[in-house]
Amino acid sequence: MRNFKRKQLTIAQQRCKIQQFFPSFRYFKKGYWIGTLRPTLSSPFYTIKIIYGKYNPKVFVIKPTIHKEAPHRYSDGSLCLYYPGDRSYHESLFIADTIIPWTAEWLYYYEKWLEDGIWWGPEAPHSYKLKKQ
Repeated sequence: MRNFKRKQLTIAQQRCKIQQFFPSFRYFKKGYWIGTLRPTLSSPFYTIKIIYGKYNPKVFVIKPTIHKEAPHRYSDGSLCLYYPGDRSYHESLFIADTIIPWTAEWLYYYEKWLEDGIWWGPEAPHSYKLKKQ
């Protein structure tokens, strides 16, 4: 059985697909996109920033301001869109197929959380035990 490594997509590949499916997103040479998403017709337009570095993309909501107590965010304010341990996202996947739709889904569940205080979206365990070596 062959063990083959996943190949990271280039910025050009990512840009092309994002432009095709999410034309409101504009790429900036410093390695990020800014665009708008609207999860439902009754939702506001959210301005999103996606930073694409060497590892997993980081997603921030620029406006409107996300409630400071909103769940499923990292300490830097970026959105927790998936459980990294299950490798839902990796460098050979398109941001347009994964990160952007997951962001829209996160925004949908965020709006529901604002309405009734319950996060109805999928969740992964958040308590990790480190093994002693």
